[in-house]
Amino acid sequence: MLHIDEKRLLKVFQDKGKEILDINEVQLPKEKIMRVSLWLKGKNLLDIEEKKREKVKVVNKKPFPERKIANYLKEIGKNEIEIKELKNILDKEEINAALGAIKRKGIAKVEKGKIIFDNLDYYDEEEEILKRLEGKYLDELSEEEKKYLNILKKRGYLDIDEEKEIKLKLTEKGKELIKEPIVIEEEINQLNREIIISGKWRKAKIREYDIKAPTKEIYPAKLHPLTRIIREVKEILLSMGFKEVKSPLVETEFWNFDVLFEPQDHPAREMHDTFFLKYPCKGEVPKDLLERVKEVHLKYWRIFDKSVSERLILRTHTTAATIRYLASLEEDEKVKPHKVFCIDRVFRNEAIDYKHLPEFYQCDGIIMADNVNFNNLIGVLREFLKRLGFEKVRFRPAYFPFTEPSLEAEIYLENKGWLEILGAGIFRPELLEPLGIKKPVLAWGIGFSRLAMLKYGLTDIRDLHKNDLNWLRRV
Repeated sequence: MLHIDEKRLLKVFQDKGKEILDINEVQLPKEKIMRVSLWLKGKNLLDIEEKKREKVKVVNKKPFPERKIANYLKEIGKNEIEIKELKNILDKEEINAALGAIKRKGIAKVEKGKIIFDNLDYYDEEEEILKRLEGKYLDELSEEEKKYLNILKKRGYLDIDEEKEIKLKLTEKGKELIKEPIVIEEEINQLNREIIISGKWRKAKIREYDIKAPTKEIYPAKLHPLTRIIREVKEILLSMGFKEVKSPLVETEFWNFDVLFEPQDHPAREMHDTFFLKYPCKGEVPKDLLERVKEVHLKYWRIFDKSVSERLILRTHTTAATIRYLASLEEDEKVKPHKVFCIDRVFRNEAIDYKHLPEFYQCDGIIMADNVNFNNLIGVLREFLKRLGFEKVRFRPAYFPFTEPSLEAEIYLENKGWLEILGAGIFRPELLEPLGIKKPVLAWGIGFSRLAMLKYGLTDIRDLHKNDLNWLRRV
């Protein structure tokens, strides 16, 4: 059974006596033609041939800057001008372009700081070819035109548009069908109150509903890929018995570094790694805990300055959140086990490249309990990564300032080998001492940039933030 629109399209082939039609030959909205063509293709009556063609488009219709100079000189009745006066005629970015074009084309002399024309009405082949190239397809260009195309593209006068050439071609089955006259009868494709009450539906032809008919592709709203990964990780950790905690984006160096037993002269605190606030530049720190942390720092590092602890920064890791949680525990809570995590933004003064951004998401987690050890840490991490979809996992020794012993977890990817994905360890006793915690604390951290690159097959982390609609719809 053919839909009325399918009959109308087939009748165009019949009326024109053709087996192949360009889509522009059909007097229907393009979107409707494609929808009906897909229906006919599904019934093996029509084939759709698409061919992409690149077309030249003029994007700048202003005169060349060198022509502007010649026109100006004609107006004032001169044939020369000092180069320093060009700023009165041309925009700043046009001056170098004009000088380069004059030398390349040989349309004037450039000497002793002047431009001198022999002929202000010079013939410019570049201008003539620019007029000819408008609307031409790349596969139609001569070698000379292709040469000028590249020059004019660099000068910002031309660009390339991509066009689709769509042809509709009858199949053998379709050719047989149109040999018989196609009768177009009006159909009812939607019953309404008037049709039902009047009884028209008894005599009318009611269109059959085809649930297999192809439809236009639609793109419903959905979460950003990075948000999806964050939610996935959060759900996994919650299902493993962890509790989520938060902390401020702006931290003091005390919570970001000092409490983590990181010496105040550590290179990571310098400007090349950390963003410091200009105003306000100082924050409050808890006095009692400050004194206990100071005592440990002086004992082991022999350096501690309260004014450094008070400096405000953009936090460099979410470990600041988990350490704040440990410091907030009352005495009766310190005897209980705790499993918490934090997923949030962190900031580092990194040079932007394919795998580094100055702002990114990180996840930190800790487990505090009696008798937990390194083997427990490996078991939890192995289960966590397995739930993320990584089956092959291995661990190797590593170094981190506030854990000892420490490890890095690596996952195996086909064609890529082993890739490091997270760091972990057991908090040092020197870190836990000022907090009054005597139980072992397992800790780990994972960056979402690397995780996103692995999940979505990205080679450049910047692609995650480009808002490329095609990629966002596809991924």
